Amino acid sequence: MNQSLLFLRYFLFLLFFAQGPFLKAQDEPKKPKKERRFESSSAVLIAPSYTAQFPFGDMKTRFGFNSLIGLHLSYKTANNWLVGGEVGVLVGARVKESYLLDNISTSSGQHVTLFNDLTNVKPNEIGYNVKFVAGKIVPLSKKFPDAGLLFMTSIGFLEHKILFNVRRTELPQLDKTYRTGYDRLSNGPVVSQFIGGIYMERKKFISVYGGLQFDLGFTQGRRPYDFYLQKPLNDKRMDMFIGIKFGWIIPIFLQASDKEYYFD
Repeated sequence: MNQSLLFLRYFLFLLFFAQGPFLKAQDEPKKPKKERRFESSSAVLIAPSYTAQFPFGDMKTRFGFNSLIGLHLSYKTANNWLVGGEVGVLVGARVKESYLLDNISTSSGQHVTLFNDLTNVKPNEIGYNVKFVAGKIVPLSKKFPDAGLLFMTSIGFLEHKILFNVRRTELPQLDKTYRTGYDRLSNGPVVSQFIGGIYMERKKFISVYGGLQFDLGFTQGRRPYDFYLQKPLNDKRMDMFIGIKFGWIIPIFLQASDKEYYFD
């Protein structure tokens, strides 16, 4: 009996001694973890872009699919508001109004050159737009304050015409003076809306954005006389595009924005 009691006391002593470090660790406060994160800051954004555009409205009756090669320059505030401008060159290979030169063509659709040779003239689409842009970045995660949803609204000026790639020494009937009677130059104000996403890395070259863009141009024919119709062409138009747009961003951050955050 005495040996059993002695053994029990010895066992309780060892158990208490083994729990000592654990109880001490429980009493000590936990050290908070430390992580370096970024805060949103002001920046200048330089972004070349490409937009694959599908025409609608009056634009669809004249042209087919086209491309818009642009450059975006804006200032981003620390609250992720954007203000700036864009310029873009519009090019396309399909012109549906290819009949415009029929009155100076042969029955086979060719043209007689100054040297009495036959040649083909392929019309193309050419144009440009200039826009004032305002927008907002809506972050989806605190870890990425400059990434998330991107909304941009633009207003500006749109111009487009039919381009005839031919040398005037070859076809004088399409020199700079006469071709204006066939190119159907149109221009006017344009408004657009972009909805997409954006991702920016501060210390890497992985900063991109992309999404859908809708453009609506209130244009009008600007040539005083159309040779095909043989009358002035000043019709009012509604030129619409739906485009898939993406671009690469070169961000220039204007202030330090990395800080150490402590959390449990």
